[in-house]
Amino acid sequence: MILATILIAIVATAVQGSLFEWALHRYWLHRPKRPYAFFHYHTLVHHQLCKNEDTFHVTEPKQKEALTFEWWACPALIAINVLPWVGLSFGLGMLGLELPRAALLISVASTVLAYYILYEGMHVLMHLEGLGWAERFLPFKFLKRHHYIHHQHMSRNFNVVVPLADLLFGTLETRVPVEVHSASPAPEVERRAG
Repeated sequence: MILATILIAIVATAVQGSLFEWALHRYWLHRPKRPYAFFHYHTLVHHQLCKNEDTFHVTEPKQKEALTFEWWACPALIAINVLPWVGLSFGLGMLGLELPRAALLISVASTVLAYYILYEGMHVLMHLEGLGWAERFLPFKFLKRHHYIHHQHMSRNFNVVVPLADLLFGTLETRVPVEVHSASPAPEVERRAG
């Protein structure tokens, strides 16, 4: 029962991760909602500094600054994703269905943390050039191209880690746009507070 709970929790949480990543990216990173910092650093800074073919790969410190979330995003996003599982486990317990609650919640929290680390790590790697073996690894190559297309079409390819939600919601784009504009001078941006 414990092993089955762990495996089901990992798979279900990975699917949830793709759906959550898609929704967060589409509705908060690309729209000016609270917390406004998400939109500001992602759309107004990151997308402007890494917009074109010749600026997609990060070379300047101001580009690197907007590659990752603020420090507080990790615990906040993990809590948001784990809380429904806490409610579900207690609700099922109240209905008489006893699950190995600790195994379930540890599996869910661990999977959410792993997904977050993959998101942040892969996003940084996608914007670096000359990674050697990583560039030849087909899944990474596909995901990097998938993300590059997002920088050309901000209404497409919202997933970075698992593009399942892009496929389900019709935002998956596999063709690189024909017309790619050359870089204009980088805009002046407000820097993150220390």
